[in-house]
Amino acid sequence: MDYSTLQIFSCPTYSLVDSQKRNKLEFKSKKCIFIGFTKGVEGFRLWNPKKRSAFINRDVIFDEDSMLREKLKTEDKTQDRVSDSSPADTQKKGS
Repeated sequence: MDYSTLQIFSCPTYSLVDSQKRNKLEFKSKKCIFIGFTKGVEGFRLWNPKKRSAFINRDVIFDEDSMLREKLKTEDKTQDRVSDSSPADTQKKGS
């Protein structure tokens, strides 16, 4: 089994828009969300939140690093909130 194509589900992706479906001033890619694989098809299943539709595309760039950075930021914020409230503070609030 080949695991080299596995990706993180729900990570941000950038899907290439075919040159025949866009004009000269439009972006070459659109931001989507990876939702899975399709059996028997060489491509990734993506969700376009702006159009609220799913589609399959082979030309995709995965932005897993930004997803992991966001997760680390939220974990740091929750740790800061926990460290801000010391046991002495919680005892004062309880009395």
